[in-house]
Amino acid sequence: MLPTTELCTMTHAKKFGFNSLGVACALLLCLFPSCHSDDQIVTEFRDDGAHLFNNIEVNPSNGIVYVGAVNKVYKLNPNLLTWNAVITGPFPDSIKCLQGECKYEKPLTDNFNKILLVDEDRDWLIVCGSIFQGVCEVKDLNNVSRIVRKQDSQFVAASNATASTVGFLSKGPYQQAVLVVGTTVATHVIDGRIDVSQYWGKIPAVSSRTLNDTASIFDFAVKSPPPSDKGTFVHFQRGGTRYELTYPIEYIYGFTDNDFNYLLTIQRQSLEVGTPYISKIVRFCQSDVEFNSFTEMQLNCGDYPLLQAASVGPLGKELAAKYSMSANAKVLLGVFAKSSSSHSGIPVSDAALCIFKIYDIDKTFNQSHQQCNEGYGSSISWISSLNCYKSVSDSLCKPDFAYLNGTVPISSSPTATFTDTFLTAVAVNSIHNDTVVFLGTRNGTIMKLNINSPTSAYVYDEVVVDAGSPVNSDLNFDPEQQHLYVMTEYKLSKLRVQSCYGHVTCSECLGARDAYCGWCFTDNNSRCSMQGECLAGDWVYYRNSYCAAIDRVEPQHLQVTQKKTLKIYVSNLPAVERAFICVFDVGLRHLETVAVKQEGGSVISCSTPDTDRLIATLVPSLEEEFYTTKLAVRVSGNDVDIVSTNFTFFDCSRYRSCYGCMENNFGCTWCTSTGRCTHNPDQYCEDRADNVHSASSVSVGQHRGSLDCPMIIQTSAEILVASGEYMQLLVGVRNLLPALMTSYDCQFNIDGIITETDAYLNESAETISCESALFQYSRKVDIVKAPFAVVWGIKKLPLDDKNPVDVTVYKCSEMAALCGGCLLLDPKYHCGWCDDGTCNTQKQCLSGPWFDSINGTICANPVITNFSPTSSPLEGETVITIEGSNLGISFDDISPYVTVAEQPCNCSAYRDLYVPASRIVCSTSRVRSITSGDIVVLVRGDSRYVATSTEIFSYVDPQLEGIYPTVGPQSGGTKLTIAGQYLDAGSSVKVFIISQPKDTAGSDSRVEKRQATAVEQSCSVVYQNSSHLICLTSEAKGTGSAIVQVKFDKAVKNLLGIPFEYKQDPYINSTASSLENGKGIGGIPSGGLKVYVQGYNLDIILSPKLRVILGNRDYKSDCVCLNSTLMVCDSPQFPAAAAVLGERPQALEYGFIMDNVFSLLNASSQQEALGKFTLYPDPVVHSFSEVGQIKKYKTDYLAISIDNQCEVCNQEDFFKVWIGQEPCNVSSVAATLINCIPPAVQPGRDTKEQYPDVTVVVGGVRKYVIGYLQYDTEDLLLPIWAIILIVTVGVLLILVIIIVVVKYCMNMSESEKEAKTMRQRFDWIEMQVAAECKDAFAELQTDVTFPSEDVSGFGILFHDYKNYALKVLFPNELNYAVLGDIEVEDETRRPVINKALSQFSQLIDNKTFLLLFVRTLESDKYFTMKDRNVFASYLMVALQGNMEYCTDILKTLLADLIEKSMQGNGNPKVLLRRTESVAEKMLPAWFTFLLYPLLKDHVGQPLYKLCVAIQQVIDLGPMDAITGEAKYSLSEEKLIRVQIDYKSITVNVLGLCQSSGKSVPVRVLDCDTISQVKAKALNTLFCWTPYSTRPHPQDFELEWRSGMHGRLTLQDVDRITEVDGEWKRLNMLRDYKVQDGAMLALVPKQSSLFNLSHSCTPNKYENSSLKPSPPHSPSSLSSSITTEQQSLLETGAKHWHLVKPTDSDVISEQPDRSGKLVREVYLNRLLYTKRALHSFVGDLFQVIFNYELDQNTGVLLPIKYMFDFLDDQALHHEIVDPEVVHTWKSNRYILTLY
Repeated sequence: MLPTTELCTMTHAKKFGFNSLGVACALLLCLFPSCHSDDQIVTEFRDDGAHLFNNIEVNPSNGIVYVGAVNKVYKLNPNLLTWNAVITGPFPDSIKCLQGECKYEKPLTDNFNKILLVDEDRDWLIVCGSIFQGVCEVKDLNNVSRIVRKQDSQFVAASNATASTVGFLSKGPYQQAVLVVGTTVATHVIDGRIDVSQYWGKIPAVSSRTLNDTASIFDFAVKSPPPSDKGTFVHFQRGGTRYELTYPIEYIYGFTDNDFNYLLTIQRQSLEVGTPYISKIVRFCQSDVEFNSFTEMQLNCGDYPLLQAASVGPLGKELAAKYSMSANAKVLLGVFAKSSSSHSGIPVSDAALCIFKIYDIDKTFNQSHQQCNEGYGSSISWISSLNCYKSVSDSLCKPDFAYLNGTVPISSSPTATFTDTFLTAVAVNSIHNDTVVFLGTRNGTIMKLNINSPTSAYVYDEVVVDAGSPVNSDLNFDPEQQHLYVMTEYKLSKLRVQSCYGHVTCSECLGARDAYCGWCFTDNNSRCSMQGECLAGDWVYYRNSYCAAIDRVEPQHLQVTQKKTLKIYVSNLPAVERAFICVFDVGLRHLETVAVKQEGGSVISCSTPDTDRLIATLVPSLEEEFYTTKLAVRVSGNDVDIVSTNFTFFDCSRYRSCYGCMENNFGCTWCTSTGRCTHNPDQYCEDRADNVHSASSVSVGQHRGSLDCPMIIQTSAEILVASGEYMQLLVGVRNLLPALMTSYDCQFNIDGIITETDAYLNESAETISCESALFQYSRKVDIVKAPFAVVWGIKKLPLDDKNPVDVTVYKCSEMAALCGGCLLLDPKYHCGWCDDGTCNTQKQCLSGPWFDSINGTICANPVITNFSPTSSPLEGETVITIEGSNLGISFDDISPYVTVAEQPCNCSAYRDLYVPASRIVCSTSRVRSITSGDIVVLVRGDSRYVATSTEIFSYVDPQLEGIYPTVGPQSGGTKLTIAGQYLDAGSSVKVFIISQPKDTAGSDSRVEKRQATAVEQSCSVVYQNSSHLICLTSEAKGTGSAIVQVKFDKAVKNLLGIPFEYKQDPYINSTASSLENGKGIGGIPSGGLKVYVQGYNLDIILSPKLRVILGNRDYKSDCVCLNSTLMVCDSPQFPAAAAVLGERPQALEYGFIMDNVFSLLNASSQQEALGKFTLYPDPVVHSFSEVGQIKKYKTDYLAISIDNQCEVCNQEDFFKVWIGQEPCNVSSVAATLINCIPPAVQPGRDTKEQYPDVTVVVGGVRKYVIGYLQYDTEDLLLPIWAIILIVTVGVLLILVIIIVVVKYCMNMSESEKEAKTMRQRFDWIEMQVAAECKDAFAELQTDVTFPSEDVSGFGILFHDYKNYALKVLFPNELNYAVLGDIEVEDETRRPVINKALSQFSQLIDNKTFLLLFVRTLESDKYFTMKDRNVFASYLMVALQGNMEYCTDILKTLLADLIEKSMQGNGNPKVLLRRTESVAEKMLPAWFTFLLYPLLKDHVGQPLYKLCVAIQQVIDLGPMDAITGEAKYSLSEEKLIRVQIDYKSITVNVLGLCQSSGKSVPVRVLDCDTISQVKAKALNTLFCWTPYSTRPHPQDFELEWRSGMHGRLTLQDVDRITEVDGEWKRLNMLRDYKVQDGAMLALVPKQSSLFNLSHSCTPNKYENSSLKPSPPHSPSSLSSSITTEQQSLLETGAKHWHLVKPTDSDVISEQPDRSGKLVREVYLNRLLYTKRALHSFVGDLFQVIFNYELDQNTGVLLPIKYMFDFLDDQALHHEIVDPEVVHTWKSNRYILTLY
């Protein structure tokens, strides 16, 4: 299964926006964030502690899984959930001594699991590790934490990480249970040299160890008494010579069969160094007490000598027969690799699979023994040096000759080979007579093979288990053989052995050739399954059966408007009892027709769907010429296809060109006279001989095929013309019909503007000439493609254009702004550099000389704008990037002429990085001393063209002065700060830490170990300036001192005298809440408890942190290291824990963040002795219970009542008590009480209260103010200082009274003067009120010019249905997901994607599923309102093709919603008011789809008229450009409350759409600002253009023109602006004294990027479209200011237009705009505005509410249908209040739709 995101990425979007698959993707992405990478992986197991997995074992009786990892052993259930785990390391250990006392240093050592075996007979789990010299222990199978037996004196496994160890259970001498072990020599660095441990002699190469439950467990099963050195073991010995280091043997696999034990190895062919590595197999008898039967034989697999993994398993019946074996007989399978060289043991990525019969292996061993008895052969070289001699003994287990080296190899030819593949694991199983092999690879993949014969196999499936991580050699089946456990380095996966469930058709199922899978055919539910799952049907297997298949369909395709009976010829059609049906998949719909099986049983007849039903399903989902559906034959009542094929419905009428009409196999005809393609020319074409018929058409005519179509032939590859130039166009034509085609025109669509010129057919009738046309555009873009067409006749029918002809219009000035870039342009544009500093064609260069790149001119004034870096070490080779302009036009112009500080800079090595004219890359030269200077570029070596940098480049000598810190952990992650000088020099700075390791990891057994050398560890630079470098250290190979080295390009600087030391990673022994009592650690949500940590090397971490895990979040707090063994941390705060903790404490996992020491990240889970972190509820402190919370203090102690469940909250200073501003010393803390000793004297107060408050602080964060403390003391006489204070206050009070009286008298005098002034002002206001009322009354009684009823002149532009629906469904989106073109990265996966989406679409068509789906989502509290709206929109898009089904779903959801609202005490009136549910969002979308004709044909026109009328009324009077207030407003808040003097004038405006000398009259007011005038002019000029695509007023300047040369630019703010302090008034027309009839011009600004793809006349070209401009603020209808005025306000000055917001004066010196006596006077203006718009509002609502409107069209049927449904629901729920139903209807229809 693919991830949903990738699945949707691969889906193609249809041409029409509402693509069904795209909608399905969108729905999936809304709901499911991700999917599993492969459905064959059932479950996975990982450990957050990142333990490397070593071994896996599955208990065959119950399926329990055991995993051995580095430092840990796990017990997992069959679904890989952890049942039990135990820590097995790291522990202090030394290779120089045994476990226990040791005089040597014992560092922490990881424990690698070497052996992990399940002993069912004893319920034992045998575990052997690499520490303590490789000892083993026995654990309880039921509880791996429990150790059953342990033997510290028996060394079994290899004691380093890399040496191999193989072990398996078997029978030993005397039928005792034994552990058979093969162990590779483990090497270590001991005293500076590579050697083995002194205890290695106790570990033989191969041994058999007893499992008797005694004290001698793991001892040799049999050992002869001294002095004999015989027993069940084999040592590396040959006459006292040691071969441990020179002859490594690697053990790969071991098994037991019959009475023998077998081991498989890799080793050299002989003891001599340099001989090739080979694979061998070892055999010895189980009963052999001295291993005399120990025999080696070479194991060959073709040219692949190195065994990588092996397994023993059964063969299937068919393959076993080819091996002459019985079914399920066991064989040995091995995967081999080629060697990197003839004498190397290193494998390469070329692999082979070989199969060996156990019988042949034993036979070859027996023959070697027989030859030895005859005197031929010798002993194993690393054990003995004897030759065979004649013997009469025939016993294989007690031979006369011991340790035989077989001379005859055991060979097998590869069954399968693999190139560039590294195999690491193998497992085999037999199923249905087949043999299936599972192979693991180094890349983390499992390959499945089906083996046909001993030399033939094929891979039928691959599963990526863990990409990039090698598969472990242990592959284990579960007890039922249905799953395979696959282990990689850090992950264990449970994998299905089959992939049946991913195949949905019979052909896919059998085509996969999966031996586990077959097709289960039933009447009810056919599917791909295993045989055991097909209980009631026929199971078809790929080896002996075939799927049904469609051979052909007659006819192959059909016109969509026709209905015919199809004949489907089917082979291998199964016999069923039920009837057949034909299913046509059209989008997300399934159209079914009845099928009839004809005689003979191989032909099925069925008709196509009804044409009306088919067309209704395809439209509007189809705008293409043909639609390929899936035609499937099914059994009635079954959703699974028996057979399927593609069937095409076509529609000739959708082809818009003759060429397209001809280039198909559908038999269409092109009617030339009408320009139409049809499948029935007799009905739709005139009976003329000029029709063109396709090759497959049955019609008869002279013209046939696309070559006979009248068409344009492009005469040149590219047509170029510079903007602003005229050009005459000549194009070739053919197949014209002069008798029919009498007139021609050429049409050019230049940036949305249609230009049409006359065209003439030349005498040869082979070319058409278009008259000269001006090609020009105004947008600031370099190239515009101008589509071209030749039309003929009155209908303007276009000639065919097989290869569309476009005219490329370009601007040289937009292609390049600088000289260098201009000269680099393609010569085909004929651009050159003008002397005026512009790039233009020679014809457009009006002044001065013009030159181009052909004459080899150099651009003047080369400039260096910047360069980096700014300094270089003395050694040079710093790569400098120089940027600028006019820096040559070729690399040779600058290559030898760049100098840096007067030193040459080498550019030749960076030729590819040179960007002509703008960028040079070069490297500095080496210098001897510190210097600095400019960077100079001499173009072509000419001193006239020199560029010099404005900044200085310096050669410096970086110096290292110190580092901090000087120590860090071996795991790295230390933030190392390096101090020095000039540390930012050069282009590349790298930091290294160079150390000589103290020890080295165990040697590779295949390659000889080299002597230890200095190790260079990188340190990643994270910050850099001139004085400091900060880097993060990486993991070191060992510990010890190291030198810090910094490389500045080629300069190498070592910091001497201050080494950096890698120390062993910190280790934590214990944690406690107190150093005294050692209790477990814990905390509270408020934090603040101390945690004491003990260990070693703790102080090498700069910033340690405590990490506690609660839920899925980490909570951290800082720690402080007191010394190397002690660290103290504060418990973290848990902001969200208080709400979920409850009353009971929780035990949490915790760890420590200490740089890159990840072993401590989950310390509590890895070290059980550390315990858990207990999170307690916050202690609660109770307030004082006394009256007013005032407590009297009488005794020596203050008792505070608390509730404290925290057992560790008794730390010193955890509770702090404050009385006022002084502390109360806490003396004791109990579960319910805090005692503290208050200060002897009552402290000062923090508040204004009479007594000091008592505050308890918990953990330094949480504060409780519990009351006030009153000291109970005797009354005292007033002290002297108090008496003095009282007297002073009294004197000051008298002085204040005197001052107040004097001030009062002065204010009374001022008040009398103000009263007189106010009376005069009231008289003046009264006159103004009378005048205003008089004017308002006259205005109401006079028939002032009302807005025109006929606004059609402005043009009503409607959205098409698609855009209209998208804007309603997705109002805030610009890029619609359902319209996007979705790319497919891997085309081979497209069928899987389409199949998955098709299945999902089928689910959507299932009503039960869809309703359950929606209800489940709405029940999720995290499914927000926004999510519901988006989901509902996508759902409506998916269902819009089947409105009947959509309506059914909507009604069901609405009924559920109404039912829910009636439950409880809810108010039913609020229902449907908002879109809080999926149904409430679907309902307006339902209206949207069905009421588009009503809105477009009826409501749209009066609504548009109302908008235009509002604009006209507002424009009749003044409008404040800053505040948006207007004289004629519908809003009382936006009404100008002052009298404004103004007059209306008409100005003539020259705009972009008018030719020279023509103007457009525009009505404006003399009090309009310049921006308002521009806005009104643009509204008039672009009246036919949609508002969203009109240009912005700020993109133009407004010029007042008088005469030929008189021009004045008008601006809102300029030198004539009236300034009053910090206030500036915006300029108005009357400030410039512009008179009625003045000529104004709109001139584009030079720096604007406005869109000029607009026209004031209707667009004539059918393919052109307006391009939307960026959104901008409306000028006439909006109350907000324009963008240009906004920019003025951002300058900091205060601007105003008609009314100052804070002043009392206005333009005509009118009274304060905020005076309450005058404000209501101007409300009469609202009456005038409403009277003017009354008829438009009435017309609009008359259309909306008139239910008698055009009943014949049926546009109101959806409204009535839904209203009837709401009435029925009201009756159903017994709602008698008519207001409820009326509110429902209003909420959904009026409020939502409009």
